[in-house]
Amino acid sequence: MKQFITLCFILFATSTLSAQTGSIEMSTGGFSFIPAFTSKEPNIIINASTNPKRKLTGAVMYMMRMQSMTPTTVVLFTRYRFIDKKFKATAGIHMPAFQMTKDYAVTSFFGRELNMSYPLTEKLTLGSFILNGEARNTDFKVTLVSGNTHYRHKNWGFLTQGYYLSVGDLTGVAETISYDINSHFQAKAFGNYTLTDGNIIATVGLKYNL
Repeated sequence: MKQFITLCFILFATSTLSAQTGSIEMSTGGFSFIPAFTSKEPNIIINASTNPKRKLTGAVMYMMRMQSMTPTTVVLFTRYRFIDKKFKATAGIHMPAFQMTKDYAVTSFFGRELNMSYPLTEKLTLGSFILNGEARNTDFKVTLVSGNTHYRHKNWGFLTQGYYLSVGDLTGVAETISYDINSHFQAKAFGNYTLTDGNIIATVGLKYNL
């Protein structure tokens, strides 16, 4: 297990050396591409990526528990923007994503994603996100289909999502509210409500953009 943790740090350090964008966030919860899977325990979330303006990008997300400073999630992914006009479409591969429990049990996940967006106005963008994948060392499989709107007004941002998740036949809604304090710091609040089982997740965080 020590070897895995060391590998996580090596992968993260190697990726950030050539990164052109990055952020560090302290949150009362975690982050997940699947809103219903968002962690409720405090985490530090680190992101780094190559130039997002290019058609082909690479990125890494490293998330660790604040209390024990042990890794929660490590995701390595690459994305290619194959439609880059007013309407944008990006395909991505998670190669792979690693998750670690408090007992140091590690699972890996290989995923494929499709992200599409179209600006209705200067402030409002309509989008969709599809994620499909399976675990490499368990029989876990998942498909997420979501629609979203992103509204920006001055320093405020509102990302509203409605989604369907194949695991448990779940449907839910999620909201992310952000406020740009200045050019580097951003305050965030996230809430998720799963309509199927009534589960509620709420987090707040402070993000620093490098």
